[in-house]
Formats: sequence, C-alpha cells, structure tokens
Amino acid sequence: MIVYRFCRYRRRREPSCFLPDLATFERRRPYPLPSPVEDAQVAQLLRFVEASTFRGDRPLRRPALRLAILLMYTAGLRRGEVVRLRLEDVDAEAGVLRIRASKFHKSRWVPLSASTTQELRCYLQARRAAGAQCGAAAPLFCSRITRPYHLSGLSNSVRKLMHRSGIWRAAPRVARVHDFRHGFAVGALRRWYEAGADVQSELPKLAMYMGHVSIASSAHYLRYMPAVVALASERFARYCAGLVDGGAP
Repeated sequence: MIVYRFCRYRRRREPSCFLPDLATFERRRPYPLPSPVEDAQVAQLLRFVEASTFRGDRPLRRPALRLAILLMYTAGLRRGEVVRLRLEDVDAEAGVLRIRASKFHKSRWVPLSASTTQELRCYLQARRAAGAQCGAAAPLFCSRITRPYHLSGLSNSVRKLMHRSGIWRAAPRVARVHDFRHGFAVGALRRWYEAGADVQSELPKLAMYMGHVSIASSAHYLRYMPAVVALASERFARYCAGLVDGGAP
C-alpha cells in the first residue's frame, strides 16, 4: 500500500507512472469493530483507578491516568494528542486545550466540559505539588516527575487498567483504548438524535471538534453502534414510513 500510494502521488504529475492494480493485492484484514463504552463503565473505571495502588516513585500516575481517560472520553482526543499536550497548550481557567498539528496536520482548539475542566485543574495542582517541570514547553502528562508519558506507555497503562477492572468481563472482548474516542462520537450523535436535532447539519461541528478531515470520517461512527442505528431507524420510520409502505396508514 505504501508503494501504491507513492505511485498514485507520482501519477498526478506523471500520467505515465506505473500504478499497481489494487485487485491483485491480498485482501486487507478488516479493523475490529469498536466495543461500546458507556458513561457508567467509564465512571466504574475511574473508581477502579482511584482504588488501585501504584509505585511510590510515581505520585502522578493515578491523577494522570484519570485525566487521560477523561480527555479521551469527554473530549474525543486521540491517544497521541493526549501525550503530546504541553503546559502551553492548556488554558485551565477557560477550560480549553490547543491540539497542535495532529492527524492530517490539523490544529484545533478543544473546549472542555465544566467537570473535565475541574479535573484538569486538580491534576495541575497535583502536578505542581509533586515538583514536576513547570516550563511552558514541559509535557502535561508525566509517568514520573522528570519523565513524560509516551504513546505506548500511556496506551499500555490504560489497557492494563481496563483488563484488570473486569468491567468488560461479560462483553465479547475488552474495549480498546481508542474506543473511548468512539464512545465520545457515539454519545454526541445519540444526544442529537434524542433531542430531535438535524444530525446532518451537526456533523461538521463534530468533525471540527474531533479533528477529522471531513464529515465522512465522523459519519462512519453511525455504522458501528446499535443504539445510534436504532435511533436513526426510528427517525426514518417516523418521517418516511408512508413512502415505504406505499402511503398505507
């Protein structure tokens, strides 16, 4: 696929450039469908984080993991966006984060909810009390006082907590870390359907908030979650049942 994309890029300027036939490629393995992540499950996971014990040389681990989970679920941040946050990207008074040149090289401002803003302030207070670096370019999330979190470290830490918590024991599989972002998108769509809003006109807002390159990237969340699909079907039935039934009452 890397070679194919490079050839396709070259062909824009050189029409005679060789382009492999996609039909000859091996079938790509489909991505696993996301597991539903609900408010009650996230609240239960946060309680598990609070009750967990961590090494004494990592005083920020508990508040850092708690805030990271909240940012992914309540603000739809990607894991990479979380670990790349710097203190200069945080406005704790206004409750706004600046996400710099993330996927698709898009930067954006992300306003937080009132409760998540309060969690952010509590974390910053704990961070100062622990003696972590306070320069503008210092990383927001630290696994130790002088060591920032990396993508693999944060993902593995959250994943271990999710497995140990037993919250998804009855589910076909434990939710992935990225499923928090899916949960945020699905929650927004579900609230719009329940409020009777025009979801199609709201999708550009969701795409901008989540840093998607287009609304198509946001719309694909409609396909995966039964709750959203059911609400969309109910709305379709209310407005179009007469057309489908041939005008029958």
